[in-house]
Amino acid sequence: MSDTPRVVEAGLRSYQCAYEGYCESPFSLGQIVAVREGPWPILGVVADAASGPEDPTRPLQARGGAGQTAADVMAANPEIRLLLRTHVTVVACGYVEGETVRALLPPTPPPLLARVEQATTAETVRLASDGAFIALLVRSPLCDDSVIAAAIRSAARAFEAGSRDFTVRAGKELARLLKAEPSRLTNIIRGVAV
Repeated sequence: MSDTPRVVEAGLRSYQCAYEGYCESPFSLGQIVAVREGPWPILGVVADAASGPEDPTRPLQARGGAGQTAADVMAANPEIRLLLRTHVTVVACGYVEGETVRALLPPTPPPLLARVEQATTAETVRLASDGAFIALLVRSPLCDDSVIAAAIRSAARAFEAGSRDFTVRAGKELARLLKAEPSRLTNIIRGVAV
């Protein structure tokens, strides 16, 4: 079973990818990911991850005895993994055109069944350096304050020694975008500081 998810639904603003089965450690909230297939690489931020039965008409039944961990139950019932699937929702927030990373919606959706991988440090820095990608996240109905804060924390890690400078730039961009929503701004900034 592959540990690389693939695009299963694609749109300009967001796409959904799925692992071949159940994944205990999917992409994390706010992680910046890339689809490098198609006419241009598309960068996005993980907005949600969910695991459950592949067939929604066959709900997962609770199993396991007292004191058994999830790992114990899975090991004792290996057939369960074959019935489960992990899906990840990604909000598009940029694409690469030539050598330029544009913090804009991509011209076309990512190809179906394309691999979704973690963005490189260089891709993340190029996408996030001016903070423009934050505007796409703020406007997306799929991104609540927790997603935006997690995306800024994720991007800041790519800047290593310059992470404080990036975080300050991101805070200024948020202040510009959310000047009419001070409570939301405060909430996101608190989430970044965690």
